[in-house]
Amino acid sequence: MLASLHLLYDFFISGLAIFIGNLLPRIRLDPVDLTGKVAVVTGANSGIGHALALALAKQNATVYLACRNAEKAQKAANEIIDACGDSHSVHVVSLDTSSLASVRSFAATWGSRPIDILAHNAGIAGPSDDQDITPEGLGVIYATNFAGSFLLTSLLEPHLSPTARVIFTSSTGQYAASTRHIFTLPRLAPNFSENKIRDSQFYADTKFMQVAFAALLQQRFSQSSTQRTAHAFSPGYTYTPIFDKIPGLPWYVDPGFWLLKACTVLCIPVDQGAATGVWLATTDDAHVVGQGKGGQYWDRCVKRSTMVDTLPQGMLERMWQLWEVDTGARWA
Repeated sequence: MLASLHLLYDFFISGLAIFIGNLLPRIRLDPVDLTGKVAVVTGANSGIGHALALALAKQNATVYLACRNAEKAQKAANEIIDACGDSHSVHVVSLDTSSLASVRSFAATWGSRPIDILAHNAGIAGPSDDQDITPEGLGVIYATNFAGSFLLTSLLEPHLSPTARVIFTSSTGQYAASTRHIFTLPRLAPNFSENKIRDSQFYADTKFMQVAFAALLQQRFSQSSTQRTAHAFSPGYTYTPIFDKIPGLPWYVDPGFWLLKACTVLCIPVDQGAATGVWLATTDDAHVVGQGKGGQYWDRCVKRSTMVDTLPQGMLERMWQLWEVDTGARWA
């Protein structure tokens, strides 16, 4: 009962922040020297991913921009290099999280470099050109936003440093997720039934999966002798190129996305959207990296309750099993 009350309260506060984000105090972070640290940021050519990569590079981390579009990624890398003045610490690598083959290729060619920060940021709001299903049979939104990250984490786990931090760019939208969809449509094929599920619902479901994965991944980390942590965060209502890719459909087709796209004047700057993720990747706050403190969901550097806190452990473990089936991931 108490967990449900916390969930309702945090849902209300997070929802309110969507509309008043620009009125809230700016998040200001103390710089941290990340010299010698290696960070991999997926979807880093624009938006939150670009802001994350820039902030980490400015703090002397060696940053790998793992992106699908090589041209856009190189342009983003050049911008980061211009801002930091160090061309040796910024690298572009090819990765398409919607393709399990691309994920496996990326992991196979990574080498032996230890990873200190693994930021799962790549994501889409909807498929392009009505390509709902990947060649591997997964829903495009599901594959891009979650399945690719799940497989990538399993493949890169041997390369994670003992103090590695795994960060997921989730969303306030995760509060609108439906566990029914997760279990009845494990591959999230949009035309599974006659009633097509809205893209905004798929988006919410995948963002919730990130939160659940962070919690379950932390359980795995806590059973090892490492000090690794996993966290998910919401960037809030931030204007990024993801809005440009939401089709201009009538409001009744997908009211959630229509409203968000119509009200972008309320969006906060992208550096503020990324600030909580940067904080989770760099802070020594005991609430973030202390014993047993991982696996949480954060909004504006404040820990928030989610549906994960109300679900039985067995249900969460079933999700993990479905994700393994969908991606072919094998955890050592």
